[in-house]
Amino acid sequence: MKSWMNLRAIEIFVAVVEDEGLTAAGRRLNLTQSAVSQAITSLEEAIGQKLIDRTVRPARPTLFGSDFFHKAVDLIERAHELEQVTDLAMGKTLPLLRIGIVDSFAATAGPFLVQELSSIAARWTVSSSANDTGTRALLERRVDFLITSDESKRETSLVWRPIFEEPFIIVAPKSLSASASSVRTLLRAGELIRYGEASFLDQQTEIYFREHSLRPQEKYRLDTSDAILAMVCAGIGWAITTPLCALKSLPPDADVIFRQLRPSMKRRLFLVSRDNEVGSLGEHIAAAARRSVEKHCIPAINKMAPWLLNGDQPADPE
Repeated sequence: MKSWMNLRAIEIFVAVVEDEGLTAAGRRLNLTQSAVSQAITSLEEAIGQKLIDRTVRPARPTLFGSDFFHKAVDLIERAHELEQVTDLAMGKTLPLLRIGIVDSFAATAGPFLVQELSSIAARWTVSSSANDTGTRALLERRVDFLITSDESKRETSLVWRPIFEEPFIIVAPKSLSASASSVRTLLRAGELIRYGEASFLDQQTEIYFREHSLRPQEKYRLDTSDAILAMVCAGIGWAITTPLCALKSLPPDADVIFRQLRPSMKRRLFLVSRDNEVGSLGEHIAAAARRSVEKHCIPAINKMAPWLLNGDQPADPE
């Protein structure tokens, strides 16, 4: 192996390019800016080529550095894969597992998933922010796995393992029960409380509105299921959400009604990973996620409203 082939220094270089600067790369890697700069300088001296142009802000790779970067990313990925294969084969825990999980799953099935898998990693980071639960986070290597409903970019470089499928539903105050037979009648009778535009749930709901030529008034938009369903419970309006979100955010004694969204629309949750991740680990996590939903979430949803998952809505009492 060449004397300059230092994986840590190459990893630092990759972070500098991806984060567009020495300071940001240092924050990611828990290094000082001077330590990052010294690692890049040592690598450049060993190779005999400039990798980073420090005369521009933010620092950019040179022409040689750009070519080196693309090959370095592949090298770091393969080294990470080799490390995982070896650790798993030897029965060791992974040093770190980074996983992005949509909030409704993280708050319902998430604790049981982490509990079942706690021994596979020495440290876990679980993030439910919008930035860390979309496929971009995986492609940029900010997370190792995703549990997401974001299907906007079905990249061929990613592997999608199904976990759970649930219908979109209407949740409304009981005061609107007479008007809750359809979205169209509800739009006339009460205020729609929507998710923020960056939400995957709102993006899918917007598709529904366009397909059915509906133009709801824009009065209330909130970022979380907790806030939206609290507004519903307060009688301010109604919402389109999913059973997992309702399970997460509604109190047991919520004075609300549930209705099917017709025509039906589904939200699908997947475990997503890069295609060069360890296959057995991905399937292991996906299987544990399915068990967590089946054992802990489905019974709770059925208790909340037995028909929510099978769509067999009972008729209202006379």
